[in-house]
Amino acid sequence: MNRLEEALRDALHREEAPVGFTERILARVASPAAKPGPWVWLRWALAATLPLLLLVTLQYNSERRRRDEGERAKAQVVTALRITAEKLEYTREKIARATNRGPAAGRPVNSI
Repeated sequence: MNRLEEALRDALHREEAPVGFTERILARVASPAAKPGPWVWLRWALAATLPLLLLVTLQYNSERRRRDEGERAKAQVVTALRITAEKLEYTREKIARATNRGPAAGRPVNSI
């Protein structure tokens, strides 16, 4: 065995409890001072509430982030549709001018 294992074995060897240890522990547990007071229940209630509060906060932030992303996507779609409408209007006007001015004026434009 190496030195570390020997040191651990020496430090963690089994020791017998001192005389009267069990009686002292049982007396302390049975004493009125060992009974939990109202503050103990408050601590437990807080300990149970904090994880719930954390989960609700995380869910709220996730939902808000998802909603914000949806709003950004909506704004991008509206912008894309506006640009598309402007380009289509420009193209329609260009086609209308070309058909009215050229040698083929008066003839219908072939559809694509």
